[in-house]
Amino acid sequence: MKKIICLVSGLVAIVLVQSCQSNKRANNYNDKASADDSVSLFLKNSTEESLMAVKASGLAISNSKNQRVIQFAKTMIDDHTRLTDELKQLQADDSVKVADTLNAIHQQIIANLEQKKAAEFDKAYLEIIVAQDGQEMNHFKAATQAKSLNVVEFAKKGISLLQAHLESAKTISGNLK
Repeated sequence: MKKIICLVSGLVAIVLVQSCQSNKRANNYNDKASADDSVSLFLKNSTEESLMAVKASGLAISNSKNQRVIQFAKTMIDDHTRLTDELKQLQADDSVKVADTLNAIHQQIIANLEQKKAAEFDKAYLEIIVAQDGQEMNHFKAATQAKSLNVVEFAKKGISLLQAHLESAKTISGNLK
């Protein structure tokens, strides 16, 4: 469990470092104001993390035999799909372009998860969700200090949702055999 959490945390740190390396921005030729770098980074990372949660949860629905895990995965898909939709709206409002595909690190995590079966899958899935939502919650907390009021409002709402996911994942994980 510690290895997966360390792996996910390390991978997220690498992604964050990579995305911070370039401050170059495209010229804005329309009348909309562009988001500052911290808002752009928040939108990028949060979209990526929500997509990852949806993909991993889709695997849980098809690979798990535990009804609590399956129900939790369905909730994750619903909530993170809604989050992704709201993030896309914020991206449009702030003139930020974000890819809606998983990066190589998240693709590798999903590939590793696909190899697991039964109880081993359930445990690995929940560990990934705990690490992923914990990391995402940190991004949301930082975003509450953004200059964009829409982003601040969104981040504040998202924190309680992510906290509920973390608590549920930890409870289910604690009850696994």
